[in-house]
Amino acid sequence: MPKQTSTFSPTTLLRHNALHKGLLGGRRGWLLVGAFMWGPRLLKRLLGRTEEVLTIERLAPGETVTITTLRPPTRAERKAAARAR
Repeated sequence: MPKQTSTFSPTTLLRHNALHKGLLGGRRGWLLVGAFMWGPRLLKRLLGRTEEVLTIERLAPGETVTITTLRPPTRAERKAAARAR
């Protein structure tokens, strides 16, 4: 669930002014403020990782789930696997 922000919070007002005065109004100072306020959020959305749901399990009392990750293969391991094909 997204975090709720106040209409009068400083970041909300900065983002609003940056959008309206900078992007729509053409004022360079506010455009720069907008780049700093909106930039990290947009980069995270564009370059961030997405969730991947593998399974949904219902556990009975006393059952446990162990989650592990596999390390990515090294360059040498990838080359060896390609030669083996």
